[in-house]
Amino acid sequence: MNIAIIGAGALGSYFGARWIKAGANVQFIVREKRANQLREHGLKIESVLGNDVIDNPDIVTDPSKARVADIIVIAVKGYHVDGILDTITKMMNKHTFILPIMNGVRHYSDLVDHFGKENVLGGLANIIATLDSNGHVVHTSKIHELRFGALQDNQQQICDKLAVLSEDANMASTYSQDILTDIWYKYMFITAFSGITTVSDLEIGPILKQDETKTIIDHLLKEMQMIAKHEGVVLWDQHLEKAWKILTNLPADATSSMHQDYRKGLNLEVDHLQGAAITLAKKYQLDVPYLETIYGIIKVKTS
Repeated sequence: MNIAIIGAGALGSYFGARWIKAGANVQFIVREKRANQLREHGLKIESVLGNDVIDNPDIVTDPSKARVADIIVIAVKGYHVDGILDTITKMMNKHTFILPIMNGVRHYSDLVDHFGKENVLGGLANIIATLDSNGHVVHTSKIHELRFGALQDNQQQICDKLAVLSEDANMASTYSQDILTDIWYKYMFITAFSGITTVSDLEIGPILKQDETKTIIDHLLKEMQMIAKHEGVVLWDQHLEKAWKILTNLPADATSSMHQDYRKGLNLEVDHLQGAAITLAKKYQLDVPYLETIYGIIKVKTS
């Protein structure tokens, strides 16, 4: 299988390297700065679930020179989507599918508008990883799940092929038969988790010690559950219970990628996550005061 990955940060690099070791032809579409880093230091994974080294990863800086891919994996931040649409266009043919493994849902409408609903698969990733100073992936938890599935009937065959490939890869790969619900569950969870950690500038441990902040999390989850319902996706109370189980079992020093970006002074996905949720709430005239408060404070803190 030929896989192209747009975005060789921690997310794209991790799953790309695991696929390479499983026998896939993986090409990374990157900017020149990241290309130079990969050429100099190679692609390495330091993981509690097993290290990997790709000495000479296949990298391309000009998307028009990329080989034809069966699947284009999008592993960038939400605010980069508009900037990569032309890149994707240069790499597409009628047999190419797009697999976003990003947080949120807003990017799906952008991708479908540009490339058609038949070509956009459903996907998400659950992993806690970052890049060190050499651009190597540092993976510190036992979570490394890639979840994907068909959003249209014509996508079953390519999902079957990806499932077979991923069985041999060192990752927790799941071919979901209800990927839309999975996407919205992840959106609900990450919007609450990223919101509370970023707005408080705290890890999850001290947040969960206070009933008041736990109440805020609960309201955020329920507001996202309400929005999902109006979008035609039912998140049951069991989904909320699952979210709480994950939160309470995280290490005390665990935090969200948005909070990590905030600490580094980087751009945040607040508009792609909390902001997009508020836009959907307004569409259905829903009251979401907790989302609006979190969103407003983060915007002020980063202005």
